[in-house]
Amino acid sequence: MLIQYLLIAVIVLFAGYSLFRIIRKNFDSKKFKKGKPGCDSNCGCS
Repeated sequence: MLIQYLLIAVIVLFAGYSLFRIIRKNFDSKKFKKGKPGCDSNCGCS
């Protein structure tokens, strides 16, 4: 039973990490496409 919980936890952590990397990569590429590195819609730059 404990092994099943550990296996599920590892799978969830790996999936979350992969999703986080994909989201971060997408935000970085959008920032650089705008031509304003270091500036996104949340920082108040226009």
